[in-house]
Amino acid sequence: MIRPLPDAVIFDMDGLLIDSERLARASTLAVSEQLGHPIPEPVAMRMIGLGNDALERMLRDELGAQFPLTQFRNTWNEHYGALVAQGVPVKAGVLEALTALAAANVPCAVATSTQTRLAHHKLENAGLLHHFSFVVGRDAVVHGKPAPDLYLHAAKQLGHRAERCWAFEDSLPGLTAAAASGARTHWVPDLAHIHADDLPAGVETIDSLHHICSWVTPRA
Repeated sequence: MIRPLPDAVIFDMDGLLIDSERLARASTLAVSEQLGHPIPEPVAMRMIGLGNDALERMLRDELGAQFPLTQFRNTWNEHYGALVAQGVPVKAGVLEALTALAAANVPCAVATSTQTRLAHHKLENAGLLHHFSFVVGRDAVVHGKPAPDLYLHAAKQLGHRAERCWAFEDSLPGLTAAAASGARTHWVPDLAHIHADDLPAGVETIDSLHHICSWVTPRA
């Protein structure tokens, strides 16, 4: 069913546009095991969607002061970087959705907890970078997800109010951020299971970004 077009669309990146959360989880489990401080699977799942600062706070709270946070972070970056260098698949429906939005002249941006430079690198390697007018990474704002700063900044870069934008996310921190910005927010589930009662008010659940194709029609 065709919907009124938004002024712009803002996407999360990891786990939404590219299938990178599985690589991140694999690195988390492998590196923590290697260091002799295995991170439990439920904790690894709660790490999804968090920026570095929120993630490190959570690890300290969950695993205590004895957890080798600096060594884990450095080793994780190497391990994850090696996996990403082998290529990260594009998620189902992404190219079709971006093509439909381009045909409708709807500008798009990315709002990600990844640092901007690395986000550019990931998107370029995936062949997606040219679809986006702006890429807003964690280093561009004071407060990362679940604060709304990334979405508000992305909307500002696009020249529109967040309330006039659609937002798409796969994690609870991201959904919380997008909804708090005022954007019309959509959950596309990936690895993280989110109970319906925990979803921010007004969030719509869809199973793939391919739904966008049926919502938009090319502008004359």
